[in-house]
Amino acid sequence: MIGFWFLLLWCLPAQAWAVSPGDVTPTTSPNQLSGRELLRIGEVHDKQEHWPETLTYYQLALSKFREKKQQQGIATTLMKIARVHERQGKLQDAHASLREAEQLFAQAADRSAHAEALLAMGRVAAQLGQRDESRDALTKAAALFTRVRNARGWNETMVQLGLLQVVEGSADAGLSSLQQAAEEARTRRHVDQQFTATVALGDAQWLLGRLEEARTHYLDALALAQAEHHLPFEGMLHLRLARLDQGKDTLNDRVALGKRAIQIAQAIHDTAAEAEAWSLLADLHRQLGQQAEADTAEMRALALYRSRELFVHGVQ
Repeated sequence: MIGFWFLLLWCLPAQAWAVSPGDVTPTTSPNQLSGRELLRIGEVHDKQEHWPETLTYYQLALSKFREKKQQQGIATTLMKIARVHERQGKLQDAHASLREAEQLFAQAADRSAHAEALLAMGRVAAQLGQRDESRDALTKAAALFTRVRNARGWNETMVQLGLLQVVEGSADAGLSSLQQAAEEARTRRHVDQQFTATVALGDAQWLLGRLEEARTHYLDALALAQAEHHLPFEGMLHLRLARLDQGKDTLNDRVALGKRAIQIAQAIHDTAAEAEAWSLLADLHRQLGQQAEADTAEMRALALYRSRELFVHGVQ
């Protein structure tokens, strides 16, 4: 069984206050900077994945916006803080920030921003196991995205809603939602969202125990990734296919897929994907009776997981 939310590409769209990084005098005291300037510095650190610094400046910006009672700035900053917390696995903190942001956007009648907040709330609530709240938030988000004619937001919401429906036992409704998302992205020629929806269809079939159908969707997505020369997507699919357990006769093929996933992860410096691939490879070697290879792969996976844990939580 695979992780329900593993595939989702967590990216929040730019809001009105999310300005592009620019030059900020490094010697200026934070107390002398405006909320927008502090937010800008936080965004620079965010892009560089400097999490402690990111949160420091976002919190400073939040304080400034609260002091000035600038509701849009408060809500947008809360969304950014929630995004960092989510990436760090601090889901309760992310949820609390999103709840406040969603209420502020609703009060401001900012439908686009409100839809984005609901989408994020639905995603985080699902990870917390709060399915009713997740379903309610995603359903509202889909309706709002339709009203403001935001196809990207609607598509992302339908993918997450479809997976949730499958997990809750509504297989037909979930597969229908995912198929709608895949077809809409294909019509719009949005390759990233077409890929995501196709992978989600594979994940849904896997969750339903239909491994051959899952494989078909994964191969379709792999072909799309290769046609677009998109290595991160290609690596994801090699790992998905390597995880498909279709009997002992396929173990050597799965090892080859896992090794290819490792090569791609190393090429694009994706330590999380590399660690996952090494972990899978250790299990496959163990099933093949290759204990020495399994031990080596497991040690590499553990080293990468430890390094990743320090990086994501900002210890180093």
